[in-house]
Amino acid sequence: MVSHSVRIEDQEARAPRLSPIQSLLSRWKTGWHQLLLGMELTRNLAVRDVETRYKHSILGLYWAIINPLVTAGIFGFVFGVIFHESSKPIPYVVFMLTGITFWNFFANGIMSAVGSVSGNASLLAKIYFPRIVLPTAAVLARFIDFLFSLGVLIVFIILYDTPIHWSTLWIPALLILQVLFTLGIGYLVAALNVLYRDINQLMGLLLLVWMYFSPVMYPVTNLKPSLRSILLMNPIGSILQMERDVIFTGHLQYPQFAYSALAWTAFVFIAGIRVFRHIEPMFSEVM
Repeated sequence: MVSHSVRIEDQEARAPRLSPIQSLLSRWKTGWHQLLLGMELTRNLAVRDVETRYKHSILGLYWAIINPLVTAGIFGFVFGVIFHESSKPIPYVVFMLTGITFWNFFANGIMSAVGSVSGNASLLAKIYFPRIVLPTAAVLARFIDFLFSLGVLIVFIILYDTPIHWSTLWIPALLILQVLFTLGIGYLVAALNVLYRDINQLMGLLLLVWMYFSPVMYPVTNLKPSLRSILLMNPIGSILQMERDVIFTGHLQYPQFAYSALAWTAFVFIAGIRVFRHIEPMFSEVM
């Protein structure tokens, strides 16, 4: 018995010890491999989400085009025809559709994320994978819908001969900001919805109120400076305003609120991940 333990100790002694740099590279390779697997799983789940959503639908992905058009048509009639809202020099139809397109990605992403964990209890029971992949995939699936809606917006910009600026090239950067903000809230509500199923109804009501407190249907340039400042302190409202600005004006009209949006996005994204990680061990007990 003693000789056997001695042989084991001899083998361990002869085993090559990794240097700090080799150990760091080994951990980096393992982490990178896990990241790639997580990205592949997220992509597959996002594609599955889109396919499931439109699988038995007659119009399929055309709903991603119809929904923003109908919504923009209704709000355009109410605010443009009845209340005579003006967005000059941008045609009001284009102004409205721009707000609806970017807002819908945010709102639909959150509503999809809410039930992403609680609605996949059977999948969670079968295999282990990072649970945070589920709300991430739910948000990215709505990004696919957003791309179709964005195509409709481009068509309307061309039809109404609306000039755009070279600063439109900044849209991908602003979209990354919007995606991170949406993911942060998505992680938070997805985790909380496992514990409290009222979150789904609450978020639907909250998003309705949030939309009216964001410059989706009206230009903030027509508002009093005090009210404008309050509305643009709203991070998603500020992001929507920046997206419109870089497309149609060529510069940020209210750059001071860009820093606020960046700070809020970083805080919400990090807080969402931390809350999700904290509640994650309870998933198996609750579901």
